[in-house]
Amino acid sequence: MPDVTFAHVPGMKTASPVRERHAAELSEETFLSEYVANSCPVVIRGAVMHWPARTKWRDKDYLKRQSGRHRVFAYPHEYLDAKATNEAGKRELSFAEAIDFLHAPETASGFVGTAMPIELLPDVGDFGFLSAPVEPAFFYHDIRYFLFRNAGTTWHYHPFDETLMCQLIGRKRVGFVHTLSPRPYAIRNIFVSGAYYTDPGAFDQFDNAGHAWFETTLEEGDALYIPPLWWHGVVALTPDFGVTAPVTWRSPLPVIADSIRKLAAWGGGIEGTMPLSGAQALRDVAGGLGLGEELLSAARQGKLQVQQADPPNLRTLWRSRPPAA
Repeated sequence: MPDVTFAHVPGMKTASPVRERHAAELSEETFLSEYVANSCPVVIRGAVMHWPARTKWRDKDYLKRQSGRHRVFAYPHEYLDAKATNEAGKRELSFAEAIDFLHAPETASGFVGTAMPIELLPDVGDFGFLSAPVEPAFFYHDIRYFLFRNAGTTWHYHPFDETLMCQLIGRKRVGFVHTLSPRPYAIRNIFVSGAYYTDPGAFDQFDNAGHAWFETTLEEGDALYIPPLWWHGVVALTPDFGVTAPVTWRSPLPVIADSIRKLAAWGGGIEGTMPLSGAQALRDVAGGLGLGEELLSAARQGKLQVQQADPPNLRTLWRSRPPAA
């Protein structure tokens, strides 16, 4: 299985474990006050053990019957954060064809990332520790599906938005280090360029002193809380078909304000592409916080791109989905 996402990163050899909580023992107040408010990663064991998707989605014929007509993009490699590299080998397929591709023994590595199969929403459950209504994320769909075979994700960070990475099928290892660790530009340049992925010597001149690296292994049924501004990389630990479902929502106002200030001061800026509605919402929130200029500075530094067409609004569909059978 691919392991180069971690193999050449020195901090992963001595990484400390991410904090853990059991879903049955985690209250909403504790989750929001101890982890979300402080942007602190945490593994929540058993968080999605009750989701019907954990069993139903193991049946490829079920997935094909439910959502086979949708068009998706399939990639014959891991998710590579360097966009030009990631586009290599990309093919548009029906969802049914993509499911066959990811189940085929001859597929060495591959993934499909999509939010479109809305017929699968009834198989998605809730969280016992997060019941309050949440605001839509700025960057992401409220729920996406990352279907994979022997594929993880190279190092990247989310400038905004909260994420629960829900592991439904298969196992994964995840590494963390904060974007504002010592010498942030040095580590950013290595991660953004993707040099470490193919060059064992990419970190040879890197001073790792003072960096706090963390790692965890996600089992089926677990969820990992990923706050904004944390670099993270993901390695698949099982060679066969797997599914991860990231659920995202907007950060609390104090966290948004803190992220805007840090991104503007750091100089790394806001990376990535966001939908027009998300960009407008972020601008409005930043203006209300008195941080409009700081947001503009951060967007320019990171060369943020804005899509002119919004993706389908799935949040209403998710909230109004029928009860799972």
